Amino acid sequence: MSVSQIVELLKNHGLKITPQRVEILRFLQSNRIHPTAQQIYEHVLSKVGSVSFTTVYNTLHTLEEMGQVKKIAISESMAIYDIDTSDHGHFVCTVCGSIYDINYKVKMNLPGTVQRTELIVYGVCSQCSDYLQHNV
Repeated sequence: MSVSQIVELLKNHGLKITPQRVEILRFLQSNRIHPTAQQIYEHVLSKVGSVSFTTVYNTLHTLEEMGQVKKIAISESMAIYDIDTSDHGHFVCTVCGSIYDINYKVKMNLPGTVQRTELIVYGVCSQCSDYLQHNV
């Protein structure tokens, strides 16, 4: 998404165009690292110079309501943000904390309409597994 597309998206949803909001979207678009709100805040602060954590959090909440970002609770105390809102799951390495996108297809016979799916798999990534096998 280009800067002009980001600006257009914000305008279409009646949001004021601020350097902070543009940088939040730019960061999410170009850094598919599943960041926390704190990581986004630190990045925007380093780029724009002045931003409050509340501004970052409120912008993320608004983007979530707009359907532009998914907030995913990885644990009781940690949430990440994903700009990829397509149906996919996440693999969380319990050793290094890395988070990877995973594709899955599930055929379910449900008694109603699915509104949202969320799959989080916890395990040890191949890099950590290799390290542990050779160094333990």
